[in-house]
Amino acid sequence: MLVKPPKLVSLGFHLLLLFFFFVKGFSPLPHYVFFFSENISLEMDTNSKSMCPKARTEDRISALPDAIICHILSFLPTSDAVTTCFLSNRWKNMWTLVPTVELIVLSTAWDSGGTAAYVDRYLLFRGSSNIHKFHLCCVDLDGIVGRINGWICTALRRNVVELHLEFDERDDSHEFLVLPQDLFVCKTLETLKLSLGEHVTAVAPPTSNCFPRLKSLHITFDFPKYVEQIEKLFSCCPALEDLVVDGDLGWLEENQVLNVTISAPKLKRLKIYLFAHAMTLGENKIFVNADVPSLEDLDLTENFLASYCLKGAKSLTNAKIDFSVMREEDEGHPADVLADVDRVQRLFAEISNVKHLSLVVPVLGDTHIEYQCSLPTFNHLNQLELNHLECCSWKSLTNMLKITPNLENLLFAVNIKCDAAHDEDELKHKWSPPELVPVCLSSCLKTICISGFKGGSDEMEMVEYLLEHGQLLNELKVLTFDMEFDDALEVLMEIILFPRASDTCEIQCFN
Repeated sequence: MLVKPPKLVSLGFHLLLLFFFFVKGFSPLPHYVFFFSENISLEMDTNSKSMCPKARTEDRISALPDAIICHILSFLPTSDAVTTCFLSNRWKNMWTLVPTVELIVLSTAWDSGGTAAYVDRYLLFRGSSNIHKFHLCCVDLDGIVGRINGWICTALRRNVVELHLEFDERDDSHEFLVLPQDLFVCKTLETLKLSLGEHVTAVAPPTSNCFPRLKSLHITFDFPKYVEQIEKLFSCCPALEDLVVDGDLGWLEENQVLNVTISAPKLKRLKIYLFAHAMTLGENKIFVNADVPSLEDLDLTENFLASYCLKGAKSLTNAKIDFSVMREEDEGHPADVLADVDRVQRLFAEISNVKHLSLVVPVLGDTHIEYQCSLPTFNHLNQLELNHLECCSWKSLTNMLKITPNLENLLFAVNIKCDAAHDEDELKHKWSPPELVPVCLSSCLKTICISGFKGGSDEMEMVEYLLEHGQLLNELKVLTFDMEFDDALEVLMEIILFPRASDTCEIQCFN
C-alpha cells in the first residue's frame, strides 16, 4: 500500500471532500461510487474460525478516466493539484492536464522572485495542454512586469476560454504594465475579467477582429493613468452579451471631454458603476454612446451624470438607475440642478420602454425644478421602485405616478435621514396630492410596499390618499422603521380605519 508523505495529509483530506461532493451529485458529471485504496476487507480465517481484517491494495481512484480526475483536481488550488504528482506514477503528470489554473505572484520586493520562478516552471512543465480557465493575481508589480505579459500570452496560446487578470498595485510602485495586443484578438476567449489602474494600462484595441468570441467582459479600474484608454476599450465587441464597467476615473481635468463608445450588437446586460472627482463636475463633459440593439437589462450607478445615448435599445426591459451620490457639493445651485435634470430627461427618454424600473434620483424631487421637469411617459412600465425618497420630495412620487399609466406594482423607501430637516421648514414636508388622480392609481395599481415608514403626518396623508383612490388595490405593505411595537400597532390601527376604494385591499404592517 502506498505510504503518503506527511505533507500530503491535507491534500488527501481535500481529495476526500471533493470525492464526497462528487458522489453526492454536486458535479455535472455522471455519478460514480468511489473507494479509497486503503479499504479493508474481512475474510474468514479457516484455522481460527473468526473474522480477521486483510488489507486490499486496489487503487480505484487511479483507475478513473483522466477527464474525471482532472475535473476533480480543478476544484483544488493549483499548488495542491501539483503536489498530487507524488502519489504514484499514474499521477505524476496528471496536474499538467488540469484545465483550471490559479496563480498568485508576489513582486520581488516581497519574496525575491520565488513565486514568479514557480509560475515560470509551472507553465513550462505544463507543455502544450489546453487551459480553460486562467486566473493570474499579481500582488505589486515591481520586478515581475517583464514576465507578466509572457504568462498571459502563454495562456492565450493554450486556447484559454476564461481569463481573470487581477493586479493589486502599490502606490509607490515604479513600474508600469501595458497589456499585450494579443489579448484583444484571441479567438478562444469568451470570458474576461480585467483590472486596470495607475500602473496597468491597455493600448487601444484594433478596430476590427477585436474580441471575436468574447461573451462576458468585466472591467474594473481605480485612478487609471490614462483615462482616455476607457474610451475605445468597448468599441468593437461583436459577440459580447454581458458587460460590467466598474471603477473610479480619479481626478478629472477642468473642461475635460471623455467619450466612451460601446458597440455590441448582441449585448443583453450592461452594468456601469462609475465615479469621478473634480472641483466642479459640471465643467466636465462625459458622454457614453452605446450601440446596443439587443440590450435587456441596464444597471447604472455614478456620481457625475454623464450624457447617455442608447442607440436602438428597443428590447430594454429592466433598468436600475442610482444617482444617490450625485452632486453633493452642488446642492442649492439651481443652474447645476437644471443641467442635471436635462440629462435625466434625456436618459429617461432612452429607457421609456422598460417594464421594471428602479430609481434613486434625488434631483427629481428638488424644489428648484419641480415645474421644469418634463419626463416621458412609461407606457409599458409594470413595476416601479423608488428608493431613498425624501419626505420633502413627495413631488417625485406623484410625478412618476402621472407618467406610468399601466403601473401595477409600486415599491418605495422613505429616506430615514429626513427627520432632522422637519423642524427647519415644516411646509416642505407636507403631502401635496396631485390635482388629478393618476391613471394608474384609479385603473391598474394592485400592490404597494412602503419601507422606512415612520408614521409622520405627511406619510399618513400619503397612505390615506393611495387607499382612497386605489380602485384595484389588492395589497398595501407598510414596513416601519425604528418604531416600538405599540407605536407600530397604533399606526396600523389608524391606517386600517382609512377609507378604501378597493374592498379587496389587504393591509399588512411589518415592524
